[in-house]
Amino acid sequence: MVTSFRETFIIFALIGIFVFASMSFIVQTQIDNDVENTVLENEVINKTFTDLEIDLSNFGSNASSQKSNFDQDIPERGFGDLIIFAVIGVGQGFTGLIVGVYNIFIVLPASILGVPPVVIGVLTSILVMSLILLAWRLYRAGA
Repeated sequence: MVTSFRETFIIFALIGIFVFASMSFIVQTQIDNDVENTVLENEVINKTFTDLEIDLSNFGSNASSQKSNFDQDIPERGFGDLIIFAVIGVGQGFTGLIVGVYNIFIVLPASILGVPPVVIGVLTSILVMSLILLAWRLYRAGA
């Protein structure tokens, strides 16, 4: 069971490296065997990859602008007040991170394998419900 952010980050990094290595192996094997329609020429994969690349570059630029705004802005706290605008920037960053991870682990493999949208919708709803129940369990445990 994952207990810290560092372990979670390491697991995601290892999964990303494994996915990258497997795609590299597939592409290299296709090039070596003179396959006519390689993965690199697949229209669905190229569109998905382009969309993912655009999302990641937008996320990177948004993250750097949020960091600069966060560094420049020194919020003043009153008695009992919350620093809402700082929390919103962090929330937007994590939302972009979640969408990027969802695109990498759900949308891209579904495009490669040609999974119907209904199946992806069912898997996504199961994933969302599981996350909600896990968050509720974490809240109830008092952690």
